[in-house]
Amino acid sequence: MLITPTLALSDKEQVLIFAAASTKNALDAVIKDYSTQNEIKILPVYASSATLAKQIELGAPADIFLSANVPWVDHLIEKGIIQATNTKPILRNKLVLITNDQTLPKIKDVRSIDFSILLRNERVAMGMVSSVPAGIYSKQALVYLNQWDAISKQVVQADNVRTALQYLISESVNFGIVYASDAYLFPELKVLSVFDDFTHDPIIYPASLINPSSLEADLFFKYLVRHETLKFFEEYGFLTVSGG
Repeated sequence: MLITPTLALSDKEQVLIFAAASTKNALDAVIKDYSTQNEIKILPVYASSATLAKQIELGAPADIFLSANVPWVDHLIEKGIIQATNTKPILRNKLVLITNDQTLPKIKDVRSIDFSILLRNERVAMGMVSSVPAGIYSKQALVYLNQWDAISKQVVQADNVRTALQYLISESVNFGIVYASDAYLFPELKVLSVFDDFTHDPIIYPASLINPSSLEADLFFKYLVRHETLKFFEEYGFLTVSGG
Protein backbone atom coordinates (compact mmCIF):
# COMPACT_ATOMS: atom_id res chain seq x y z
CA MET A 1 0.00 0.00 0.00
CA LEU A 2 1.34 3.37 -1.00
CA ILE A 3 1.34 6.11 1.58
CA THR A 4 1.95 9.51 0.05
CA PRO A 5 3.56 11.92 2.52
CA THR A 6 1.82 15.14 3.40
CA LEU A 7 3.65 18.10 1.96
CA ALA A 8 3.65 21.44 3.73
CA LEU A 9 2.89 24.35 1.43
CA SER A 10 5.84 26.25 2.85
CA ASP A 11 8.26 23.40 2.19
CA LYS A 12 9.39 24.68 -1.19
CA GLU A 13 12.79 23.02 -1.06
CA GLN A 14 11.39 19.50 -0.90
CA VAL A 15 11.50 17.25 -3.94
CA LEU A 16 9.21 14.23 -4.05
CA ILE A 17 10.40 11.32 -6.17
CA PHE A 18 8.21 8.30 -6.87
CA ALA A 19 10.50 5.34 -7.57
CA ALA A 20 10.15 1.64 -8.37
CA ALA A 21 10.64 -0.53 -5.28
CA SER A 22 13.61 -2.26 -6.92
CA THR A 23 15.60 1.00 -6.91
CA LYS A 24 15.32 1.64 -3.17
CA ASN A 25 18.81 0.79 -1.92
CA ALA A 26 20.61 2.42 -4.83
CA LEU A 27 18.43 5.52 -4.89
CA ASP A 28 18.77 5.93 -1.11
CA ALA A 29 22.54 6.05 -1.66
CA VAL A 30 22.12 8.62 -4.43
CA ILE A 31 19.90 10.80 -2.26
CA LYS A 32 22.35 10.58 0.65
CA ASP A 33 25.19 11.71 -1.59
CA TYR A 34 23.14 14.57 -3.03
CA SER A 35 22.06 15.69 0.44
CA THR A 36 25.67 16.09 1.56
CA GLN A 37 26.12 18.72 -1.15
CA ASN A 38 22.69 20.40 -1.12
CA GLU A 39 20.22 21.54 1.51
CA ILE A 40 17.24 20.50 -0.60
CA LYS A 41 15.28 17.63 0.97
CA ILE A 42 14.72 14.71 -1.39
CA LEU A 43 11.76 12.59 -0.27
CA PRO A 44 11.41 9.17 -1.98
CA VAL A 45 8.25 7.08 -2.13
CA TYR A 46 8.79 3.44 -3.14
CA ALA A 47 6.22 1.03 -4.56
CA SER A 48 5.57 -0.86 -7.77
CA SER A 49 5.73 1.27 -10.90
CA ALA A 50 2.09 0.44 -11.59
CA THR A 51 0.94 1.73 -8.20
CA LEU A 52 3.03 4.87 -8.50
CA ALA A 53 1.87 5.64 -12.04
CA LYS A 54 -1.76 5.30 -10.99
CA GLN A 55 -1.14 7.59 -8.01
CA ILE A 56 0.50 10.18 -10.27
CA GLU A 57 -2.41 9.96 -12.70
CA LEU A 58 -4.79 10.62 -9.82
CA GLY A 59 -2.89 13.76 -8.88
CA ALA A 60 -0.20 12.68 -6.42
CA PRO A 61 2.29 15.59 -6.18
CA ALA A 62 5.35 13.75 -7.47
CA ASP A 63 8.12 15.87 -8.96
CA ILE A 64 10.07 12.97 -10.48
CA PHE A 65 9.12 9.43 -11.49
CA LEU A 66 11.66 6.60 -11.75
CA SER A 67 9.81 3.69 -13.32
CA ALA A 68 10.88 0.08 -13.83
CA ASN A 69 9.40 -0.03 -17.29
CA VAL A 70 8.61 2.17 -20.27
CA PRO A 71 4.85 1.47 -20.77
CA TRP A 72 3.80 3.11 -17.49
CA VAL A 73 5.73 6.24 -18.43
CA ASP A 74 4.23 6.16 -21.93
CA HIS A 75 0.80 5.96 -20.30
CA LEU A 76 1.46 9.15 -18.35
CA ILE A 77 2.84 10.85 -21.46
CA GLU A 78 -0.36 9.97 -23.31
CA LYS A 79 -2.33 11.49 -20.44
CA GLY A 80 -0.32 14.69 -20.77
CA ILE A 81 1.10 14.37 -17.25
CA ILE A 82 4.69 13.81 -18.35
CA GLN A 83 6.45 15.34 -21.33
CA ALA A 84 8.49 12.98 -23.48
CA THR A 85 11.24 15.59 -23.68
CA ASN A 86 11.58 15.40 -19.89
CA THR A 87 12.09 11.63 -19.86
CA LYS A 88 15.38 9.78 -20.16
CA PRO A 89 16.05 6.02 -20.01
CA ILE A 90 18.90 5.57 -17.55
CA LEU A 91 19.04 1.99 -16.23
CA ARG A 92 18.76 -1.60 -17.37
CA ASN A 93 18.31 -4.83 -15.45
CA LYS A 94 18.38 -8.58 -15.83
CA LEU A 95 15.76 -11.12 -14.78
CA VAL A 96 16.94 -14.05 -12.65
CA LEU A 97 15.59 -17.24 -11.14
CA ILE A 98 16.48 -17.44 -7.44
CA THR A 99 16.02 -19.87 -4.57
CA ASN A 100 16.59 -20.03 -0.83
CA ASP A 101 17.92 -23.58 -1.21
CA GLN A 102 21.70 -23.23 -1.39
CA THR A 103 22.12 -26.94 -2.20
CA LEU A 104 20.61 -26.63 -5.65
CA PRO A 105 23.15 -26.38 -8.49
CA LYS A 106 23.28 -23.38 -10.79
CA ILE A 107 21.79 -23.86 -14.26
CA LYS A 108 23.80 -22.28 -17.06
CA ASP A 109 21.06 -22.16 -19.69
CA VAL A 110 17.59 -21.19 -18.46
CA ARG A 111 16.16 -22.70 -21.65
CA SER A 112 17.14 -26.16 -20.40
CA ILE A 113 14.95 -25.91 -17.30
CA ASP A 114 11.71 -27.86 -17.02
CA PHE A 115 10.09 -25.64 -14.41
CA SER A 116 7.42 -28.17 -13.45
CA ILE A 117 10.17 -30.66 -12.54
CA LEU A 118 12.28 -28.03 -10.80
CA LEU A 119 9.41 -26.68 -8.71
CA ARG A 120 7.68 -30.02 -8.11
CA ASN A 121 5.08 -29.06 -5.48
CA GLU A 122 6.81 -25.81 -4.50
CA ARG A 123 5.67 -22.31 -5.42
CA VAL A 124 7.46 -19.48 -7.18
CA ALA A 125 7.09 -15.81 -6.25
CA MET A 126 7.10 -12.88 -8.68
CA GLY A 127 5.46 -9.52 -9.11
CA MET A 128 1.84 -9.28 -10.17
CA VAL A 129 1.88 -10.39 -13.79
CA SER A 130 -0.82 -7.98 -14.93
CA SER A 131 0.71 -4.74 -13.67
CA VAL A 132 4.02 -4.96 -11.77
CA PRO A 133 6.90 -4.69 -14.29
CA ALA A 134 8.96 -7.50 -12.72
CA GLY A 135 5.90 -9.74 -12.89
CA ILE A 136 5.12 -8.73 -16.46
CA TYR A 137 8.66 -9.57 -17.56
CA SER A 138 8.57 -12.85 -15.61
CA LYS A 139 5.40 -14.04 -17.30
CA GLN A 140 6.72 -12.98 -20.70
CA ALA A 141 9.85 -15.06 -20.14
CA LEU A 142 7.94 -18.12 -18.97
CA VAL A 143 5.52 -17.86 -21.90
CA TYR A 144 8.45 -17.56 -24.30
CA LEU A 145 9.99 -20.70 -22.78
CA ASN A 146 6.63 -22.54 -22.97
CA GLN A 147 6.64 -22.98 -19.19
CA TRP A 148 3.85 -20.65 -18.06
CA ASP A 149 0.87 -22.97 -18.56
CA ALA A 150 2.58 -25.79 -16.65
CA ILE A 151 3.34 -23.76 -13.51
CA SER A 152 0.93 -20.80 -13.52
CA LYS A 153 -1.07 -22.28 -10.63
CA GLN A 154 2.11 -22.40 -8.53
CA VAL A 155 2.85 -18.70 -9.01
CA VAL A 156 2.53 -16.43 -5.96
CA GLN A 157 2.04 -12.85 -7.14
CA ALA A 158 3.33 -9.96 -5.03
CA ASP A 159 2.44 -6.26 -5.08
CA ASN A 160 6.09 -5.43 -5.87
CA VAL A 161 9.36 -7.23 -6.44
CA ARG A 162 10.68 -6.59 -2.92
CA THR A 163 7.62 -8.31 -1.45
CA ALA A 164 8.34 -11.30 -3.68
CA LEU A 165 11.83 -11.40 -2.22
CA GLN A 166 10.45 -11.36 1.31
CA TYR A 167 8.42 -14.48 0.50
CA LEU A 168 11.70 -16.29 -0.18
CA ILE A 169 13.52 -14.89 2.82
CA SER A 170 10.67 -15.95 5.11
CA GLU A 171 10.65 -19.35 3.35
CA SER A 172 7.01 -18.97 2.40
CA VAL A 173 8.15 -20.06 -1.06
CA ASN A 174 11.36 -21.67 -2.28
CA PHE A 175 11.72 -20.00 -5.68
CA GLY A 176 11.34 -16.55 -7.16
CA ILE A 177 11.84 -14.58 -10.35
CA VAL A 178 13.21 -11.12 -9.64
CA TYR A 179 15.66 -8.54 -10.93
CA ALA A 180 19.38 -9.26 -10.76
CA SER A 181 19.82 -6.06 -8.76
CA ASP A 182 17.44 -7.37 -6.08
CA ALA A 183 19.17 -10.74 -5.87
CA TYR A 184 22.46 -8.87 -5.50
CA LEU A 185 21.26 -7.43 -2.18
CA PHE A 186 20.45 -10.80 -0.61
CA PRO A 187 23.47 -13.15 -0.62
CA GLU A 188 21.48 -15.67 1.39
CA LEU A 189 19.47 -16.27 -1.78
CA LYS A 190 21.04 -18.16 -4.67
CA VAL A 191 20.77 -17.19 -8.34
CA LEU A 192 20.03 -20.43 -10.17
CA SER A 193 19.87 -19.01 -13.67
CA VAL A 194 19.65 -15.80 -15.67
CA PHE A 195 16.91 -15.27 -18.24
CA ASP A 196 18.11 -14.28 -21.69
CA ASP A 197 17.14 -10.75 -22.65
CA PHE A 198 15.28 -11.98 -25.73
CA THR A 199 12.77 -13.91 -23.59
CA HIS A 200 11.08 -10.71 -22.44
CA ASP A 201 10.72 -7.02 -23.22
CA PRO A 202 13.80 -4.89 -22.48
CA ILE A 203 13.99 -4.01 -18.80
CA ILE A 204 14.48 -0.26 -19.00
CA TYR A 205 14.14 2.28 -16.18
CA PRO A 206 13.14 5.72 -17.48
CA ALA A 207 13.51 8.77 -15.23
CA SER A 208 10.93 11.50 -15.80
CA LEU A 209 10.81 15.08 -14.59
CA ILE A 210 7.13 15.68 -13.91
CA ASN A 211 7.43 19.17 -12.46
CA PRO A 212 9.93 21.12 -14.60
CA SER A 213 8.76 24.40 -13.08
CA SER A 214 10.44 23.41 -9.81
CA LEU A 215 14.07 24.52 -9.83
CA GLU A 216 14.89 22.07 -7.02
CA ALA A 217 13.33 19.15 -8.89
CA ASP A 218 15.09 20.13 -12.10
CA LEU A 219 18.46 20.26 -10.35
CA PHE A 220 18.03 16.87 -8.73
CA PHE A 221 16.77 15.33 -11.98
CA LYS A 222 19.87 16.54 -13.80
CA TYR A 223 22.01 15.10 -11.01
CA LEU A 224 20.12 11.78 -11.11
CA VAL A 225 20.60 11.13 -14.82
CA ARG A 226 24.25 12.11 -15.13
CA HIS A 227 26.83 9.41 -15.82
CA GLU A 228 28.67 9.88 -12.52
CA THR A 229 25.48 9.35 -10.51
CA LEU A 230 24.55 6.19 -12.39
CA LYS A 231 27.69 4.57 -11.01
CA PHE A 232 25.85 4.38 -7.67
CA PHE A 233 23.25 2.16 -9.34
CA GLU A 234 25.95 -0.02 -10.90
CA GLU A 235 27.30 -0.66 -7.40
CA TYR A 236 23.88 -2.13 -6.53
CA GLY A 237 23.70 -4.52 -9.48
CA PHE A 238 22.05 -2.33 -12.10
CA LEU A 239 23.27 -1.80 -15.63
CA THR A 240 23.19 1.57 -17.34
CA VAL A 241 21.47 2.12 -20.67
CA SER A 242 24.74 3.12 -22.31
CA GLY A 243 27.01 0.78 -20.36
CA GLY A 244 27.41 -2.95 -20.00
